[in-house]
Amino acid sequence: MFSFIFLLGRPGCGKSVVFHMLGERLRKEKLASDVMRIDDFPVLKDIVDEDKGFKRHLRKEGGFEVTDFSMLDDVLKRINDQLKKLEKSGRVIFVEFSRDNYVRAMKNFDREVLDRSLILYIYTPFDVCLERNVRRFREGPKGLDDHIVPSDLMHKYYRNDDYEELFLKSEAELKQQAPAPLVVVRNDVGGLEGLELELEKAVKVFKI
Repeated sequence: MFSFIFLLGRPGCGKSVVFHMLGERLRKEKLASDVMRIDDFPVLKDIVDEDKGFKRHLRKEGGFEVTDFSMLDDVLKRINDQLKKLEKSGRVIFVEFSRDNYVRAMKNFDREVLDRSLILYIYTPFDVCLERNVRRFREGPKGLDDHIVPSDLMHKYYRNDDYEELFLKSEAELKQQAPAPLVVVRNDVGGLEGLELELEKAVKVFKI
């Protein structure tokens, strides 16, 4: 049984939708008595707010842009500590974040956390993610799930990531590179019905 589920993929790939759909499924099938999530954005915002001298970030396009990317590792290290404190029997904690290099990012988590983790990599093409993010910007943020990534940062930082590169080359190789069991969930076709079918793969692995 997994205590933690990592939801990885670029902004706009559907991590929050997957959390709601899969979390409901786990509760319904009594695979979890308690489901919660940690999104890295509030943790990042805390670290940004601590950067009073703007040494590691700058304000931009209705939000902020990280200029010192070691800040992103600091975020994950804080989340790693939170996971160990929040873990309890029957609880499944979802962890959402986006990075350009997941191999490096996952090194911020202790082996004791990874040994109880399932990784879901959500594959959605860049152009689809960009369009969704632009739409969120135009409509304006409404809550945690609607935080906005500046368009130039989407192009500069999130256009390519190592897990996508590995997946498009060989899904088997991607699974070998991952530090924990990994399932690829495609969210590029089929709408919510297609996504629900894709999540069956994750449920099967979770039951093992």
